[in-house]
Amino acid sequence: MKMCRSMINIARSLTPPFLWNVMRRLRPLFWRKTIEWEYLPGGWPTANRNPDIKGWDVESILHVYQNNWPTFVQNLKGTSPLGISPESGSAERTNLAFHNLIMTYGYVLAIVARGKTAISMLDWGGSIGHYYLLSQTLLPDLKIEYHCKDFPRFVEYGKTLFPDAHFHSDESCLNRKYDFMLSSSSLQYSHDWQAMLARLRQATSGYLFVTRLPVVQCVPSYIMVQRPYQYGYQTEYISWCINRQEFLAKAEQLGLIIAREFLIEHSQPVYGANEQPECYGFLFRLSNQELL
Repeated sequence: MKMCRSMINIARSLTPPFLWNVMRRLRPLFWRKTIEWEYLPGGWPTANRNPDIKGWDVESILHVYQNNWPTFVQNLKGTSPLGISPESGSAERTNLAFHNLIMTYGYVLAIVARGKTAISMLDWGGSIGHYYLLSQTLLPDLKIEYHCKDFPRFVEYGKTLFPDAHFHSDESCLNRKYDFMLSSSSLQYSHDWQAMLARLRQATSGYLFVTRLPVVQCVPSYIMVQRPYQYGYQTEYISWCINRQEFLAKAEQLGLIIAREFLIEHSQPVYGANEQPECYGFLFRLSNQELL
């Protein structure tokens, strides 16, 4: 510690006072940009006052997806491990966390498709359709009536990739029911996640899989901000870190029965949070009577 202070004192003595004061003023801005995940005590009202928090509906994210798409398609070919990320441009296939994510999804898809040759599916917040191609790769004999809901810029590009699929930019897709409802890394971005979960449940006729959901065990649900600049996303967005018991209690209230929980991956540390989240998946089914 003494050595660090000495180095700082030396740097200050060699820097003109005006420049040193400018650096002191700018330092918090650069420091904050380096923190990817941070607890946001002010919640949604704070986000509305921050121009850097633009959310997911930005062109830079679509550009990253477009650039990474050929690699994703190539990574799904062959018989190598599927330790890949749908959003990444890396050719690496041995990432253990991504492998766990995809194999967990494959297990869930097999449960949903058990005894069926075809299913209907809604991918809520499914971007450009990554999970459609992934599903076709995992269960190539299963016919899928695939629906995807996301922002218009992603929907329009998804239509060019999968002309046979159904892409939606509004919530009218929730006016019918689906055999399989998927919410992967999307529910936590809803301001009122409880109301959103209720809407997803109403559109479910078979199974609902909420996955890549950051949860905590001991502290109340809280809001956090992510700064994903290192991935090429020129935006920031906020999301919930949801208390597990609160989440399961709401699901039970809605008539959802937990079929299986999954530990998807260890989440990145959230600066300033009283409890660090873990990334979970929850497979729900309806009551036996409703499935008949």
